[in-house]
Amino acid sequence: MNWRLLLQGSVKFACMESSSNIGVLIGVPMDYTSTYKPGSRFAPDYIRNASCNIEFYSLSTRRIMESEGFIDLGNIILPPGDVEKSLSIIQSVAKGAWKEYQGIPLGFLGGEHLITYPIVSGLMDGIDTLVVFDAHLDLRDEYLGSRLNHASFLRRLVEKGVRVIHIGSRAYSGEELEYLKTLENIKVYSVLDVLEKTVEAVELGRVYISIDMDVIDPSYAPGVGNPEPFGLTPLQLLGLLKKIVGSSSRLVGFDIVEVNPLVDVNDVTSILAGKLVFELAALARGGR
Repeated sequence: MNWRLLLQGSVKFACMESSSNIGVLIGVPMDYTSTYKPGSRFAPDYIRNASCNIEFYSLSTRRIMESEGFIDLGNIILPPGDVEKSLSIIQSVAKGAWKEYQGIPLGFLGGEHLITYPIVSGLMDGIDTLVVFDAHLDLRDEYLGSRLNHASFLRRLVEKGVRVIHIGSRAYSGEELEYLKTLENIKVYSVLDVLEKTVEAVELGRVYISIDMDVIDPSYAPGVGNPEPFGLTPLQLLGLLKKIVGSSSRLVGFDIVEVNPLVDVNDVTSILAGKLVFELAALARGGR
């Protein structure tokens, strides 16, 4: 099946498109395995709407982006409640977009964090390092009887041999910490490592970045499904993103997940997510 038939239109990101395309955007409205506060399925369009009302300026690169736009392909059409079928569809769309838009960063607006599993699975041939920003490790073998959910997606990717850099964690289970001791292809930097400035600059190659918005302290990003205290500030995250993109040969793509508009305050989390899309696109553009 033509992967484009799996998409439906939506309001364009930042309410604009131009011939100077700085990225491709796809919404993934899925929250089927959310366990505390479901609602992230509504985030793609909330983030788009918020982005229409913020300045097109990148703080990290000091770049004006008023004449630059995204190819916004709309949202993936998913079968309600069918996790495995949905993951298959997401992977097909990710692979199709990657093949068609070679050289342009692919951005995905979630949705729950499980969407990263099929996206990275579809792009594995083009990725050297997966960089995850998250309060949680998501390395459980299973959660509530399921091996495919928002709390276990990263374990499934590690099992596939994906190289992972994990940044900003501060919420662990004993099972996850024991599992970490057995791994060689993942490096974890806790939020304390970030504060102590011990995050190393290493050559990352072709990078995919996944940002779970709960990596940010809930005082800045209250609209998330599983908030955790003692998080990063938005400026700390921005500095880390600049460092990560600067250490890569190419930003293949990114996702921003776990925004929950149903529990947000004045859309501040959606606005921050929209701003991060601008920043990632500007960094990938070369203002490093």
